[in-house]
Amino acid sequence: MKIGLHLPQLGGSAEDIARISRRAEESGYATLWVSDHIVVPASGGSIPAVEIMEPIVTLAYAAALTRSITLATSVLIVPYRNPIHLAKELATLDRLANGRVVAGLASGWLEAEFRALNAPYERRGAYTDEAIRLMRECWANDTPDFQGELLRVSGMRFGPRPARGRIPIWIGGISRRALRRAVELGDGWHGTRMRTEQVAERIGWLQEIASRHGRSLDGFAITHRVYVGFAERWTETGGYVEGIMAPPGELADYLNRFAAVGVSELLVTPLAADRAIDAFLDRFDRDVRPRLA
Repeated sequence: MKIGLHLPQLGGSAEDIARISRRAEESGYATLWVSDHIVVPASGGSIPAVEIMEPIVTLAYAAALTRSITLATSVLIVPYRNPIHLAKELATLDRLANGRVVAGLASGWLEAEFRALNAPYERRGAYTDEAIRLMRECWANDTPDFQGELLRVSGMRFGPRPARGRIPIWIGGISRRALRRAVELGDGWHGTRMRTEQVAERIGWLQEIASRHGRSLDGFAITHRVYVGFAERWTETGGYVEGIMAPPGELADYLNRFAAVGVSELLVTPLAADRAIDAFLDRFDRDVRPRLA
């Protein structure tokens, strides 16, 4: 099982991003990940009132400092953006990064954020499906031709195209609708904040949906995001992140259970202040990673 690392995107400095990007690549992490919220409720919301650096710009900075590590989003909320513009941003990033980009995409859920951005909350699923199809059309053709219910383009030249001709798309979400989107439109699935038995259930859904669609899941990425930290005894944080804090041995056992149910990559999000991430990585790399499957 591959291990990816979330960058210190919440309040981290340029120096923090640079240091952790280089460290992750040098120490063998598979992927650098970033998150996406443009605005969040200042108070009273279900998500903490955090300040998050813009994800594509953050990855562009990390791309300039690294050479081989994959760069991925967990996840971009598609309805917040014009899909042609998003396709161009991702293709440009992929060119600059020499083909290292994976686009984690989802339809979103935070209604207050949709309202603040004047984004289509009620039709977010339909918009996301059309947008993904349109983005793939843009990456495949320099004069894309797409006629959907919500989105249309023809007679316009698009560029640049991705370095590899396409960008892998891993669909985020934990609902049946999200998993159907992953099978229909994605190259992988990206879950978050679930226990192993819940992940195993979703993998069963993927297999069931793929069977109905006659799609093979060979080469289909199954990835999951966990929030973890260290504690003297097993502690479940609850709240938005549904994190786990535990001694190193118990933490390794917990993470290995994801490999056992079929997860191909775990995104590790440290439950530590961004400026304490080095201490977390010192211990994680020394006491946990050597025990992982």
